[in-house]
Amino acid sequence: MFNLDPAKLLIIAVVAVILLGPDKLPQVARQAGAAWRSFNDFRRRMEDEVRSSIPDLPSTNDLARLARSPTALLDHLSSLDGTSSADLPADESGELPSSGIVAPGDPSLN
Repeated sequence: MFNLDPAKLLIIAVVAVILLGPDKLPQVARQAGAAWRSFNDFRRRMEDEVRSSIPDLPSTNDLARLARSPTALLDHLSSLDGTSSADLPADESGELPSSGIVAPGDPSLN
């Protein structure tokens, strides 16, 4: 998630000990853990509430995968449409109808 290697974690730990001191560090760590736990509980409750109101929502892992990959998102959205390029009507030349979107550098622009 944060891409922290052991060297970075060691530096963070040393800085924390220097800034907080060894006597306050356990107390601050407990407070940070409690805050993280309450945040995760809140996130879990919100996710359950959203999933109860939208039952056909994809799983969280699927949503994360789709958010990371634009092509996977486009493939998923095209499959939701219910039509594929094979279902679209072709004209007499056998070509699919134009969507009206022209790619940059297309010779038909000139």
